[in-house]
Amino acid sequence: MIRFLQHQMIDKPRWDECIDHAMNGNLYAISWFLDIVSPGWCALIDGEYVKVFPLPVSSKAGIHYIMQPLFTQQLGLFYTSVSTEENAEEFLKSIPPEYKYIDFNLNTSNKIKASAGVFEMINLELDLTSEYQDLASGYQNNLQRNIKKAAQNKLTISKQVSPEEIISLFRNNKGLDLSHLNNNEYAIIQKIASECIQKGIGEIWGAYDEFNQLVAAILWITINNKAIFLFSALSETGKKLNAMPWLIDAFIKQNSGKPLVLDFEGSNNEGLARFYSSFGAKKVIYQRYVYNSLPRYFRIGLKLWRLSRTKLKKYLLMSKQ
Repeated sequence: MIRFLQHQMIDKPRWDECIDHAMNGNLYAISWFLDIVSPGWCALIDGEYVKVFPLPVSSKAGIHYIMQPLFTQQLGLFYTSVSTEENAEEFLKSIPPEYKYIDFNLNTSNKIKASAGVFEMINLELDLTSEYQDLASGYQNNLQRNIKKAAQNKLTISKQVSPEEIISLFRNNKGLDLSHLNNNEYAIIQKIASECIQKGIGEIWGAYDEFNQLVAAILWITINNKAIFLFSALSETGKKLNAMPWLIDAFIKQNSGKPLVLDFEGSNNEGLARFYSSFGAKKVIYQRYVYNSLPRYFRIGLKLWRLSRTKLKKYLLMSKQ
């Protein structure tokens, strides 16, 4: 029987045990991560935490809604036993009717029937189990040239960049185009980075130019046999020096031959997808589910808000190129 639980009713140790043993568990569904990106999140639970479905709930102007949090690619149904298409849909039908607007992503193991509110999303992943020479031979020619150019630019690498440094680099570059990205969002990514570093699953790699200036940085989170490219920052100088592809290549070189998948976290953006694909990354499809039963007079405001949020996500993704 599927139960809806308010946040305070969720048994987080049992929840995390389910995610830890789930066939499709991921970073985004762990309770401490959800606490950071969606305080007060609720959940649907089947049985004794055998199947769980996080709900990043919120409300505004008296409207209750469920929206995919920033820095969180895939949620949906997680399970310790084999699931079915109908089972994921059963959970969606069990969301309380008070949530008039729903827009969130399922995970790659969830498949629901095509409908007007179901969209295909693209992720790109690179299997790192092969040796570096084999992986590098799969790079596209233009990428290989850029990495060779970067190697001549006197770049150096540090694997101990602080959360404050990567955020400062972002704010002073791409962040200048994001006036609506407020201190709360920056605090969220800083909390994620700090928590992951403290737990030993996160590290921030930085590329420095010949003047010892940080010009590119990436937050890597390694969990469940995946290395997630969660957040990054790049300066104009770093872009000219090809620091970002150089930094990604360095990570691939260090982790090649391991039972690990590099998860680029996107993207439906053609330019970004082309950049990730140049490393040999392959497309993996997951689904986005949208449901809207709001009164008509709320929909114009919602549309404007969604456009603003979509623009924000686009810029956050484009900083990875």
